[in-house]
Parts: sequence; structure tokens; C-alpha cells
Amino acid sequence: MKTILLSIIFLFTLSACAGSLNYNILDNYMKTGSCPLAAEYVKKHEKDYGSNERLLFLLDSAMIDMLCGNYEESSRYFQSAEDLAGDLWTKSFTKETASFLVNDYTIPYAGEDFERALIYLFSAINYAMPGQYDEALVEIRRLDLNLRAINDKYEEKNVYKEDAFARYLSGIMYEADNNLDDAYIDYYKARQAFKDYKRDYGTPVPRILLEDLFRVAGAVNRTEDIRSVLHKFDDLEWLKQGEVKGLGKVVFIHFNGSSPVKRESKLFVPLKDGPLTIAFPRYEVKPPACRSSRVIAESGTLRIEAESELVEDINKIAVKNLKDRSNRVIAKTAARVAAKQVAIRSVTKNETARTLLNIANIFIEKADTRTWRTLPGEIYLSRLFLPEGQYSVYINRCGQGDEAVESVNLKAGETKFILFES
Repeated sequence: MKTILLSIIFLFTLSACAGSLNYNILDNYMKTGSCPLAAEYVKKHEKDYGSNERLLFLLDSAMIDMLCGNYEESSRYFQSAEDLAGDLWTKSFTKETASFLVNDYTIPYAGEDFERALIYLFSAINYAMPGQYDEALVEIRRLDLNLRAINDKYEEKNVYKEDAFARYLSGIMYEADNNLDDAYIDYYKARQAFKDYKRDYGTPVPRILLEDLFRVAGAVNRTEDIRSVLHKFDDLEWLKQGEVKGLGKVVFIHFNGSSPVKRESKLFVPLKDGPLTIAFPRYEVKPPACRSSRVIAESGTLRIEAESELVEDINKIAVKNLKDRSNRVIAKTAARVAAKQVAIRSVTKNETARTLLNIANIFIEKADTRTWRTLPGEIYLSRLFLPEGQYSVYINRCGQGDEAVESVNLKAGETKFILFES
């Protein structure tokens, strides 16, 4: 019996190894506009993540530094996160033995499939902010390769196999670099990808993407390629390439709402030797209170504004991605439960001891609820073509009044990215 009790204590110790950052404090810093304090808080509490949550520390650091405008430091964290996530993912197929008889917290968190892909998207955004388009485009190409590699591993493919927003962003950056042929190709592919987004997540094809596609198609003499599409949008008006040549462009990226959070669900099956416990994760989504906004640019008496449009519903991507792998989660959990039962029977023939071990397993069996908490729930995009000049940029969310974002000195032919988080 003493051996049994020691086994129980040992299992409890293993199951309690997970670290945790106090995200309420981090959220409060961000809500009150104390971005430098938020960045300092994450770094000061690196140990709170625990040894198996190193990836989450890197991702949180990268995200907060980006929001604070520390783009160079953010890039270093994103690159480290990419390397670690790739390493953990390739090793995860051989290192799951440690988690097999306890729970997933005994191994390093490698990220959900969609989280690993989004590392490259947010890294690309981070490079785009200071105008490092070549580096940003490399990240988007790596995102494509990552999604292909992930889906090649599974017989049942994930729905999330191409990122429509990343493809659109790639086109914007090619155009900013005056590479209109490649911009057209990516705008065209983005429209195709957004058709899948509409089917899978309810995210419609952004009208601004169609405007960009039709405008650049005319500029590179590819109008015939999209003639079948053009007639469907007779009500759509867009500037011709000649009209935007002497203008600058502001691309406004809006991170809206909070990321989905994993919660644990448990299933209890009564058995002769005590209750059998199965734990599995589910996403809990808190939809943003405000889901519409207008972006305004003012210079003297000139006021130009545009609606922002949803380009990435991370909430729905996360829920669908977890649903796609639910069969794999259930199969792994069921195998672990079966292995635990075999192990319990091999440890002792005493029914009381078996019952104690099964009761202890109620607390030991845990679903992996680790997640990238600093992700936004949604991403919106707006872009404004503006004459050369000094502009004050505002956002009006759900008609609540204009909120100042930043000032921009825009030159003709220049593209500037603005990032806003709510």
C-alpha cells in the first residue's frame, strides 16, 4: 500500500508541473495603455511560464513588443518562437511517451497547428510595420510551407490549409514595392482563399481586396482573366491605377477582441475498479463587444474615411482547427486511459488500491488547456489612398466617437502600415 501511495504522490507531482502567467495583470496594462509596463511584466515573469511553456513566453514577448512598437526586439522573439515551435513539432511524434501515462503537461507545449502557422503571419506584420517588405514576404512564404507540412502529416486534413489574409497582405506588400505582377497574382489567390474562408468561417471576401484586384488587373493587362468576376460586382467602384499613382496609402490593421481560451471538459465512466476519467480541451470564445469601425485621416480641412473589414477570424479558425483534430485528441486520450488501466492492474491486485489510483487519476488526467493568450480574436483591415501630407489618423469603433491613433507624414507613392489593438 505504501508503494501505491508513493506512486499517487509521484503522479500528482508530475501533473502539477505547469506554469502560468497572470494574464489579468497583463490585460490591465494593455487596456490602460501601459504598453511598456506590459512588456516589462512578461519579461520579469519569464519563470512563471514554467519549463514546458517556453514557446508561450516567446510568443507573448513577441506580440507585446510588436504592439509597443519594439519591432526589432519583437522579430528576435518571433524568430526564436518559429525555431522552437518547429523543433518541438518534429520531436512531438517521438516524445509523447512522457505524457502517455500522466497528461500532456509533462511535455513542452508545441502549439496548436493554427498557432504555429500564425507565428509567421504575425512576424510578417511585424516586419511590414517599419517597411521591411522582403523579410515580411519571406515569413508569408514560410507560413505556406508550414501549413503544407502540417497537413501532409495527417490523413484527415485540417480545414485551415491556406491563410487568406496572409495572401492578401503579401499582395499589398508587393504593390508597395511596385511589383504589380506579383501583387496581382497574390490578390487573385487571396480572393480564392477568401471564398474558402466564407464557406468554413463565414468570413466574406473583403470588398477592398476586390477593388485592389480589379485595379491592379487593369494595370498589368490581366482584365480578361477576371472578366467572369467583374460582372458580379457592378455596384463596386474602385480607383484606377493612374488615379492612385500620385497618392500615398495607409494600411490600417486592427487587432480586435481577445483570443479564444481553452477550457477542460471531463467524462467520467464508472467501472468496478473506480471511475475512468477522460479529459479533453474545448475553446471558449468571447466575441468582441464591438465589431465595426471606421478609419479616418484628417489633414487641415481634408477628411477621408473608410470602413474596416474582417480579414481573419482567429476565434473561428481556432475552434474549427481543434474540431478538425478532435478525433486525434480522443484517440490519444483513449489510448492513454487504456494504458493507465493496464498499468494500474499491473501495479496491484488489491481492489481498494486500484480504486484509489483511479480516484487519483480524476485529478491527474488533465486536458491540455495551454494556448497563445495574447492573440487577438479577430483582425480587421482598412486602407486609405491619400494625397501627400501630414495626417492625423483616428478610429471610430461602433459610433463611439473618434479615437486618435497616430500622426503620419505621407509621401506620394508611399505605403505606411498602422497597427491598432483594442
